[in-house]
Amino acid sequence: MDRIPIDRPIFVLGVQAGGTTLISRCLLRHRDVTSMSGNSRYWVATDEIGFVRNRMARLPPSLWSSSHRDDLDDPVFGSTHTSVYACDDLLPAYRRTAADARAEDAIQLKRLIREHLLVYAHDPRRARFLDKTHTYTVKVGYVDALLDGCDPLFLLVLRNPYTACFNAMRRKPPSWRTRLPEDEQLRIAAEHWRNSFGLALEDGAKTGRLAAVRFEDFVADPVAVVRAICAFVGLDFDVDLTPQPSQRRPFATLPSDRKWYPLYEDAWRAQVLEADAALIDEICQPLARELGYAFDGDGVPSHPLVLAPVAGELGVALAVSA
Repeated sequence: MDRIPIDRPIFVLGVQAGGTTLISRCLLRHRDVTSMSGNSRYWVATDEIGFVRNRMARLPPSLWSSSHRDDLDDPVFGSTHTSVYACDDLLPAYRRTAADARAEDAIQLKRLIREHLLVYAHDPRRARFLDKTHTYTVKVGYVDALLDGCDPLFLLVLRNPYTACFNAMRRKPPSWRTRLPEDEQLRIAAEHWRNSFGLALEDGAKTGRLAAVRFEDFVADPVAVVRAICAFVGLDFDVDLTPQPSQRRPFATLPSDRKWYPLYEDAWRAQVLEADAALIDEICQPLARELGYAFDGDGVPSHPLVLAPVAGELGVALAVSA
C-alpha cells in the first residue's frame, strides 16, 4: 500500500449546485482518473470522499463534508449545512488552514487515497485521484499541507452569484431547524458564495496550484474549457471527455440525473427579482466583478479569462475559454 504513489491528486472545488458535478464527470471519464467510487467505467458515481458515511469514519472530522454533521447540529441550520457552511455563522466550524495540519491527519488522508487507487485504478502506478468534497473549498491550504510532497491541484468552478445564491436556496438548502425569511436566506447564501470563492482564491494563490473555470464558459464551449483544464492538471485531452450525444451513461444512473448531455444554459438570472439581485450584489461584489459577473448583466460573464497566471490581486490561474 505504501508504495502506491499519490501523484498530483485533483480537487474540484466550488459550491453545491454550482456545476462541479458536470466538470468532475468530464475528468472522471479519463482512463487515468480514479474517484472514491470507481474509475472511468463508472464516471457518474459519488466522488466526495468526505460525504459518504463509511469514508467519513476513516477521516478526521476536519475533512468531513457538510452533510450528516450531528457533531455540528445547529439550532438554525440543523445537521446538514448544504449551501451555507461557509456563511459567516458557520465558517469557523469548517475553515482550516495550513497551520491546522497535523501529521496524523495526513496519514489518514493519504492512506484512504491509496486504498482507492489500489482497488479502483486501471493502473495504480499512474493513476490520478479526483475528489470534489465541497467543504475543501474553504480549506485549500489545509489539504495542500496534508498532501505535502504530492503536489495536489485545485480546480475551482466559479458560478454567477446572482443565479447561484437564488438557485441554492431552492435546490440545495440546509436542513432548516428554524425557517428564516427568504431575504435572510439569500443573504446567508451570498455570504457563503463570497467566503467560499474568496478564501479559495486567497489560499490557492499561496499554493501556486489552483486554477479556476467559470461554469458559464464551460456551457458555452465545453471542448475549449476541458482542453484547458486537462492542460492544467496534466491529462491528455480527448473530445470524448466532454458531453456528446452518442455517449451512454454507466449502469445505475438515476433517471432524473440530467447532468451530462445536453448542456442547459443558465436560465435562473431571468427569474431573480431585482431586489434579490441587489441584496446579493451588496455582499458579493467586488469579487463578483473581478470574476466577470455583472449585477446588471444577463448572466453571461462580462470579460474573457484564459488559462494563465494573471496579474492583479487574485494572483491565480484562471482556466476558461477566451
